[in-house]
Amino acid sequence: MSRFEQAWNYGDYSPLKVVLTLGLVFGGFILGNFPLIWLYPDDRGNSMSELVTYFGFSKLFLLQMIPFFLGLIAFVVSAVFVHKTPWLLWFTSRVKVDVKRIFISFSLWAILIIIPILVDWGLNPSKYTFKFELNSFVFMCVLLIVCLPFQVLFEEVLFRGFVFQGLMKRTSSAALAVILSGVMFGLMHMGNPEVKTHGLILLVSYVTLGIVISFMAFLDQGIEVPFGFHLANNFVTAILVTSSDQAFQTPALLTMKSLDVSFSSFAWLIASIMVFMVLASARFGWHKIRVNRNNS
Repeated sequence: MSRFEQAWNYGDYSPLKVVLTLGLVFGGFILGNFPLIWLYPDDRGNSMSELVTYFGFSKLFLLQMIPFFLGLIAFVVSAVFVHKTPWLLWFTSRVKVDVKRIFISFSLWAILIIIPILVDWGLNPSKYTFKFELNSFVFMCVLLIVCLPFQVLFEEVLFRGFVFQGLMKRTSSAALAVILSGVMFGLMHMGNPEVKTHGLILLVSYVTLGIVISFMAFLDQGIEVPFGFHLANNFVTAILVTSSDQAFQTPALLTMKSLDVSFSSFAWLIASIMVFMVLASARFGWHKIRVNRNNS
């Protein structure tokens, strides 16, 4: 089994072709934003709540997904025609995608997200408004199940695949590749409305998650576990809690006036991540992988 972080040893990754791939990917992503820009009147305001009011959740969500679809297409085209390499090398070091790893990772992180939210709801019921509309909730779940995997896959292939592997090739430092790819992932969220509202502490949370997910990819030799983790994070939070300052506003079960960005919420995040890493390490044998890598 080839090492995941060494995928750039297979194929043509000359500087010009790397720049070409990034140009295709970000060009596709930017192009994908044009329908939203074209359809939305300039005089209606540009806050997320105003966008939701104008389009409605379903239409806005589908418009927001277009950039990720086009970005993924650009990645596939780049793998086949630019770098002459199997796209699977950007996803895993295994001979095929390990779906079981995705399922286990998704389930574990989903549980670790749900528990703190339910505990906080029980302790602070006044923070939340419960609202359940069957038709809109079911339709939202269908949309999320169909579309969110593409959004998450784009971000994982970009940051935990292409960028992480490229940094490993150029720096030969796993620590540097993990940190830099994680920081880039976090900084990508700087334009999100919740970051603009709450500032540095929320950006630190995104950077922390980014570094942890990149570390998972390194330990597990692929992005199956990061993909399941990331998908659970986006899906479960979308169906459970929404607020007026989020990038994705959904017909969730619980509504908050604004996101909780207190020290206690950050502490919950760190504690949950630590529990996940311990359980995932035991389940996937990450210690054995590290020992084998050090002995090879």
